[in-house]
Amino acid sequence: MKNLMDLFTKMPYDLVFFGVLMILSGIVDAYIITINPEYRLPVFGMKLTGKIGWYFNFLFPLFHFASGYGALLGRRWAYLLFMVFSFYMIASASVGLIRLPPPHNIRTGFLIGTPLFMAYLYWRRAFFST
Repeated sequence: MKNLMDLFTKMPYDLVFFGVLMILSGIVDAYIITINPEYRLPVFGMKLTGKIGWYFNFLFPLFHFASGYGALLGRRWAYLLFMVFSFYMIASASVGLIRLPPPHNIRTGFLIGTPLFMAYLYWRRAFFST
């Protein structure tokens, strides 16, 4: 338990919060996918069908969990993973905005919020140093 407390005192609280939030997001995503096996996340305006689509859905909780865990530890790879995944999701959401029928409330919020959050993490990137 002492090592865990040392971890939280080394990292700034905003990045600890980011890490915890990403881990919780991964857990919630995995739960939602598990209880709704028919749900398919639109990727570049299309939905993958069958088992491949179901397994593909689990990449998102995996990325959330991994980037959150890495953020808690202050790992450089966590910053890079989050940024690359965010660019991918922005591209996918942009195509979905064009190809999929409205409403686009969540997608639009994501397209506005994610670049702002990425800019904030870019500003704080020095703390992802190990």
